[in-house]
Amino acid sequence: MLKVLEVLILLCVAVMVIALFVRWEREGKDYLVPLVLLGLLVIEATIYADQNTLPRSLFHPGSGSTQLRLPEIYITLALIARLIARGKPSRIGLAAGLWLVFAAWMVVGAVEGHLYHNRLTQDLYEAKDILYIVGAYALAAGVPVRRYIDSGALLRLGNLTVVCITVVDLMTMANISFNTHLPGLPLQDFGAVGSETAALALAIGTICFLVRLASGPVRTRHVLALVPIVAGVVLANQRAVLVNLGVVAAVLLVLLFAGSWRGAVRRFSVRGGQIVLTSLAVVGVALAVLFVPAAIDQQPVHIPLSKQFDELFHSQGKIESAQDRLNLAAEAEKLIPQHLFIGWGLGVEFNYYEAGQRKVVPIAYAHNIVLDLWLRIGLIGLVMFVIAMATSLVDGVKVWRRHTDPIVAAMGLGILAVLCGLLATAFLEPFLDEYRLATLFGVTLGMLRSSVTSMADISRSPSEQLALGRSE
Repeated sequence: MLKVLEVLILLCVAVMVIALFVRWEREGKDYLVPLVLLGLLVIEATIYADQNTLPRSLFHPGSGSTQLRLPEIYITLALIARLIARGKPSRIGLAAGLWLVFAAWMVVGAVEGHLYHNRLTQDLYEAKDILYIVGAYALAAGVPVRRYIDSGALLRLGNLTVVCITVVDLMTMANISFNTHLPGLPLQDFGAVGSETAALALAIGTICFLVRLASGPVRTRHVLALVPIVAGVVLANQRAVLVNLGVVAAVLLVLLFAGSWRGAVRRFSVRGGQIVLTSLAVVGVALAVLFVPAAIDQQPVHIPLSKQFDELFHSQGKIESAQDRLNLAAEAEKLIPQHLFIGWGLGVEFNYYEAGQRKVVPIAYAHNIVLDLWLRIGLIGLVMFVIAMATSLVDGVKVWRRHTDPIVAAMGLGILAVLCGLLATAFLEPFLDEYRLATLFGVTLGMLRSSVTSMADISRSPSEQLALGRSE
């Protein structure tokens, strides 16, 4: 009887959430659906740094062996609400079609994994990437891009992200952590910066900063808001997220300087004087952080985060981790030729020698997105992913280079840099098995698609734009 009551309560909650989403869709507040999803991910990653140790809570509901994550519940309910409010889409573009084809092949991979007798729980876990990536893509792509900006919701998400990453940065540097047993929200080592926390902050912060840069004068506080984001990348103590930062910065610099510098600058509301003042402010803050504490304590100047940088590249754990990557790749490369074109199906596992434990252990991923896709869904699935990804990235370059709206163009540039950074991370981490990053990947892909479709809508009347946005 108790179980029945729990199910009824959950169904009632689901119906209320769907009703809320339908209301947002019909009132033109559809931009809240993907942005709230990202906000929940930021809050969850702030409270729980490691997704693998996430306790049963509001962010990890379920009972017994049932493993549910917040994004899969949220996306499922939001897609149902989208269908109720708008009906089926009347048409989709090339990029969206390619991602749908990839999702369909993932379904084939899930069936194949069952036929190969792969572990069912792992098979289903990996199949959730269809929701995380393609489901989140659909939610974000169906929102007219200017609604993200004009509503101010995107920038408010950026403010929330900066506050969250600042809090855990300070707690990490002060070695402060909390453990509680709050009903529905237990805390386990709250106060640490996780790699996913840093990656989320980097992605959202980059997009919001470029939107601010294109939409009005950037003040010193906007630039200083980047400091806790960069500090979080270092404090996460993961080389993958540091590579992420490097790739994001490199892509921004290349795309800014590849074409006409004057043409690029005209897209941003920034003057030479502002650049000088902002640079002086950053230098001033850096000097204060370095020299003021040293002068007060009469000690040598200590460079913040220098210990973290040293551990990031020279610790024994990082050396063993690098060897593990080589061992994983070697074992995956032995299996791939046996099912070259269609793969072993989702849920496939293999054994490898783990350098830290000094023993052979089973694992389900190779820490390399190319090897993981090739192993699971074969060369066919890998090619599908590459084509869909390449199409989206090319579209992103077009948005930055050709969009007549400088704010949307800047947003497209930020999303493009973020996607390249996530792809770089995917060659070092089990990207497809990290639901927070997979969901972030799907949402940003969808927002980029919305930016692309707005290029065709720009010449239409407002009523036509709204109708087209609702049919995407």
